[in-house]
Amino acid sequence: MELPTWFRDLPTWATVLSVLLGALVVMTGLSMVLGVVFAGIALGVELGSIALGVVVALFGLAILLVPAVVAFMVLSSDDEDNEDDESTEKADPIETLQQRYANGEIDEETFEARLDALLEEQDEDGPRRTDRNPRAEAGGDTHSSEDPRPDDVLLDEG
Repeated sequence: MELPTWFRDLPTWATVLSVLLGALVVMTGLSMVLGVVFAGIALGVELGSIALGVVVALFGLAILLVPAVVAFMVLSSDDEDNEDDESTEKADPIETLQQRYANGEIDEETFEARLDALLEEQDEDGPRRTDRNPRAEAGGDTHSSEDPRPDDVLLDEG
């Protein structure tokens, strides 16, 4: 199971705080379960039968654990459906890069470096290029970096 994107993008201090609070929640849940078990056993001892205490403790655990298990199953099945939808509707990495550049999330140098890496990766995978120029769409250069001709030659041809 992969961490959600929003969690991976948290600053370090927020990640540490989230993990610590999560551990506190888990410990609180475990102490509640142990409390139910001990209360059941104490009730059985008070009534004069340890066997009755064990039965009450098991009943208390069932009351706590059955809803938790059902909730976990419902939530995890919903996550699997969402993962399938996300995997079938993955965005084109170049379009995602263009959006991040247009939104100002990355600078021009980072955009150029990542775009070159993506284009090289596509070239290695096979002919997947389209007729459009991703740099032009993102507001960058209007000609390919593979074209050795200077800009003035390109303008004269037009």
